[in-house]
Amino acid sequence: MSWLILFLAGTLEAGWLVGIQKSESFTNIPYVILAVFSITLSLVLFSIAIKEIPISHAYLVWLAVGASSISIINHYFFEQPLSIQQLLCLGLIFTGVVGLKISH
Repeated sequence: MSWLILFLAGTLEAGWLVGIQKSESFTNIPYVILAVFSITLSLVLFSIAIKEIPISHAYLVWLAVGASSISIINHYFFEQPLSIQQLLCLGLIFTGVVGLKISH
């Protein structure tokens, strides 16, 4: 269950990045609220996950899931292109996350 919580925390990390990006220097209040809500919930879930997952693994997974999520969100919702090389690298990140889970 801790790994699922960690995955959700990483996904929410992308939410605050989108909120910051779209807040227009903190002037667009709904996006500011999204950013604050997302980072708060992300950190709370992360703190729950590290009770059972080593911090070194948890932090790497949290960052990897967040970075992958923001790439996918930007591609689908904000029309940023993803090249084959970027998709391959995202696949490597996913493989690394699965490898950490298997080794735990």
